[in-house]
Amino acid sequence: MSRLLAVLITISLSISAAAAANKPNILVIVADDLGYADISVHGGKSVPTPNIDALAASGVRCTSGYVSSPYCSPSRAGFLTGRYQTRFGHEFNPHVGEEAKLGLPLDQRTIADHLRAAGYATSLIGKWHQGFDHAHHPQSRGFDDYFGFLVGGHNFLLHKDAKPVFGSAHSHDLIYRGREVQKLDGYTTDLFTDEALGFMDRHAEKPWFLYLAYNAVHTPLEIVDKHKERIPAEVTDPARRGYLSLLLGLDDAIGRITAHLEKSGRSKDTLIVFFSDNGGSGRKPYFAYNTGVNSPLRGDKGQTLEGGIRVPFFVSWPSKLPAGKVYDHPVITLDVLPTALELAGAPSPADLDGVNLLPFLREEAKTLPHDSLYWRFGPQKAVRRGQWKLVDWRDHDAKKNSGWQLFDLSSDVGEQTDQAEKEPELVAQLSRDWEQWNAKNIAPRWHGSPTEDPTAPPRPATKKK
Repeated sequence: MSRLLAVLITISLSISAAAAANKPNILVIVADDLGYADISVHGGKSVPTPNIDALAASGVRCTSGYVSSPYCSPSRAGFLTGRYQTRFGHEFNPHVGEEAKLGLPLDQRTIADHLRAAGYATSLIGKWHQGFDHAHHPQSRGFDDYFGFLVGGHNFLLHKDAKPVFGSAHSHDLIYRGREVQKLDGYTTDLFTDEALGFMDRHAEKPWFLYLAYNAVHTPLEIVDKHKERIPAEVTDPARRGYLSLLLGLDDAIGRITAHLEKSGRSKDTLIVFFSDNGGSGRKPYFAYNTGVNSPLRGDKGQTLEGGIRVPFFVSWPSKLPAGKVYDHPVITLDVLPTALELAGAPSPADLDGVNLLPFLREEAKTLPHDSLYWRFGPQKAVRRGQWKLVDWRDHDAKKNSGWQLFDLSSDVGEQTDQAEKEPELVAQLSRDWEQWNAKNIAPRWHGSPTEDPTAPPRPATKKK
């Protein structure tokens, strides 16, 4: 090798290292079925959540933060791709059907795919729920490292001597490191946090992307011993006590993560996005009921009412975003991917439905992030434009839909007063807009349960694996 070539290589490597050093770390923390009103910053009083509150106060709290589906797997598919998941048929949880076809379609690129190509170390810790065969595994979808479970639900209290049990909806003692099953004792919230801290430390010299997907506060509502004394004695409902135990564990975990970033000097170099994958599951016995409280919002997980799709949503970056700011205009988790790509200096695909949020959160942009937001979940529909929301939601007890109803969210966030008769032209306009948006979607690739998918055939027995 000539001396000149060696010098050029050295310069090139130095430039690459400097470019990588200027890229911030990106941490996305997702809670599972967290009730909008169960955290203190949103008025929750059952147990304090000081660490979640502090995270919200450290950045921008998006009071009209939405997910793209009121249900676990499709909501995550939207976040992971930056596209409405109905564009590619990922409408329901991938529980029933041919295994090779269940999960995030293989022609879709994930946020991890994009960021790994941009030089990031990538990791998923916790819940995946985007398919469970080899091709759909996280390490086949852009994640270098993986520690967690593949399906929708999992027990929290692990026992290394227990026999692992697989179910397409719920697994038991079936935690993977990479593609290998682990034998573990412990509490998943703590174990996932330990893994997250280890990942950060291993990549101190390289920008990283971490998708930290806790299963708290999803069922099963298990109580770990160390939380028993912290649950108020006046709470006697066993399910609610279990939920609050999981919430305490989640808050503790957020505190450990943020304290570690601060102590290691990386907090100013790290963008943190926190949200729940959908609203709290507060309607028994539907959608893994967990006692989540969504007030003053109406509705719950599994419904296109606000309680199913409006979620706690915070964006924190101490060196680049204002602290203690409240942003009221609608944003959606589809926006996380294009925001991350902008920070990584990576190109954004033309077919994204999300936008880079930073100019809006910094008030550099004079427009709004979205003219309208849309939802389709089986027979349920919704569109939000400005203060108005047009929604056709499903009453699961009655097994019927409401038909189009119109609400002014600026004065009626609880969706109590239907304005459809007073504003027929607005109903006609918004419903036409929804139909135009829906024309770009495709049919679901698999059925959901009869609750959310009335066209579903009787569900077969759970597959054993």
